[in-house]
Amino acid sequence: MTIDKDLKELVAREVQRVLPDVVQFRHERHKNPELTWQETETARAVAARLREIPGVEAVTEGVGKLGVVGLIKGSRPGPTVALRADMDALPVREATGKPYASCKEGVMHACGHDGHMANLMGSAMGLAKLKDQLAGTVKLIFQPAEEGGAGANVMCDDGALKSPDVDVIFGLHGWPELGCGKIYVKGGPMLASTSEVSIEVSGTGCHAAMPHLGTDQILIACRIVEALQSVSARLTAPTEPVALSITMFQGGTANNVIPASVKLRGTLRTMNVATRDRCEEAIRRIAEGTAAAHGAKAVVDVKHGYPPTVNDEGATSYLEQVANAVLPKESVARMPAPTMGGEDFAFFLQRVKGSYFFLGMGDGRSGGYPSLHHPGYDFNDQALPVGMTMFVHAALGYAGHVAR
Repeated sequence: MTIDKDLKELVAREVQRVLPDVVQFRHERHKNPELTWQETETARAVAARLREIPGVEAVTEGVGKLGVVGLIKGSRPGPTVALRADMDALPVREATGKPYASCKEGVMHACGHDGHMANLMGSAMGLAKLKDQLAGTVKLIFQPAEEGGAGANVMCDDGALKSPDVDVIFGLHGWPELGCGKIYVKGGPMLASTSEVSIEVSGTGCHAAMPHLGTDQILIACRIVEALQSVSARLTAPTEPVALSITMFQGGTANNVIPASVKLRGTLRTMNVATRDRCEEAIRRIAEGTAAAHGAKAVVDVKHGYPPTVNDEGATSYLEQVANAVLPKESVARMPAPTMGGEDFAFFLQRVKGSYFFLGMGDGRSGGYPSLHHPGYDFNDQALPVGMTMFVHAALGYAGHVAR
């Protein structure tokens, strides 16, 4: 894929022109975070800023409750390319020490959604200025409630991908483990499904000095936890990624009483729905069978959250071609393996083709860049030009790509 030298220089100038405003916008959003399904002020600020950009039209608030959608119409007919950013923050107490640190106690942008919003806003500024170079329409999607609220699904149900119908969608996420200025692309499964696992073991409690008069729910729960390791180790193919983790073990009120019940909590992550469903069946069989073998009962509840994030191979190949055309060759790599984290961008990809990529945050500091959801995490402003360049070129070039 070849991109005209003049167009690359034009985009580069536009990115640098808007960069100071984009950084300022990110810092404002970082300072004023809002939790999942509480992004009212954030949505208002996003919509107001979009309306200030000449060339951005049909700015609509309240899409999927709190989502914001805007359009940029090109000078010629063509496909509709959607670009997405999430808006919500996390219940984490900030420890970055930045001058623009969160002004809300116990709430911060520990996953970098402030950077995602800024990246899309800057891309909108650049694309609006370059609309004469655009064939088709760009749909700007600012989404609430990614952190467990399935905001993407709610926006889709409310028509975010309609009027005009989206042909392809792209999104990104800041990635601390990757060097700043670099990106990862990956076709097929990139992030896992997310399911919550709850198991309650109940039986007959008794005095710890007379265990023969009851059933030992602590012992039973321990054996269930141990046996569940076989779900990934022995009940699924070695080539199939599965992460089943029991993360909470609750039971007992006194050191001389065997409790009547014990609760276990955890998470199941897989790369496809069929494997997820087989694992759920195995969890139920192991927990119920282990408890029954000891004269007790286990009740299993599995709540499925996000499906796997599965990138379209064609859209990913296109994104990779764009990256290789506009970024240094050493900055673009295929992600070697999927990650077991989850992302509700998956709901968009269930409805239209698209691709999600990772944008490097790492700055070479000793001990590594703070991880996602860490109190010290802060989206790296130095990565914004790369993210904006990718979004702008992906949108500008897509019509020519599909026409070939």
